[in-house]
Amino acid sequence: MVKRLLMSALMISCLVAILAGCGAEPSGGGGQSIEYRDMKQMVIDILKTEDAQKALQEQSRITGTGGFQMLSATDQENIKLAIKEVLLSPDARTVLEELMTDTRFAGEFAKAVNKENKQIHKELLKDPSYQQDLVSVFKGPEMEKVILDALSSTNYRKRIVTIMQESLQSPMIKLQMYELLRQAVREELNPKNVSGAKKQEGQEGGGESGESEGEDSGEAEAGEGDAEGS
Repeated sequence: MVKRLLMSALMISCLVAILAGCGAEPSGGGGQSIEYRDMKQMVIDILKTEDAQKALQEQSRITGTGGFQMLSATDQENIKLAIKEVLLSPDARTVLEELMTDTRFAGEFAKAVNKENKQIHKELLKDPSYQQDLVSVFKGPEMEKVILDALSSTNYRKRIVTIMQESLQSPMIKLQMYELLRQAVREELNPKNVSGAKKQEGQEGGGESGESEGEDSGEAEAGEGDAEGS
């Protein structure tokens, strides 16, 4: 650890000296000044080395500056485990409930987990047992009361009226309504098929009975004529 601290201090001192040399005015003794681009590339190359990364991480850990990305992979994993243990502890529930009462925190938290929540709900809707539980919930008296109250509300009715008005503006809906009106008018103006069929059947039945009566009377007259001739 001491070695890393010394290396970190040495590197910082070197960087300061290099940058100071870049900012100094070139002397008139014929010394060749270093170009700024070359110096910048040199500093970038130094910072990309493994030793420089370790030194910066150590310095960040000691001074408390820097972010989560400056930590090593092991430190990041340890922090994740610590956060998980804290969230699963019994006391964390009370703390989270208090935090959720904060409107700003609740809004930011909802935005952060919105995508994951959508995916979870999609997976749950594919589960048969979850579907049955969901149906049972909607069949319950409390949910039924909530739905009825929502349907009876003024805002819901206004929304339904707005939807109907927008639907009536659709050309397809207008055409369907026009066809229904034409059919209704046609049925009112023309005799119904049922009454017409019954009337036709009655006429056919009357004609058949008349023919049978005529045949019977003809046969009776023929019988009387035969009797007189004998």
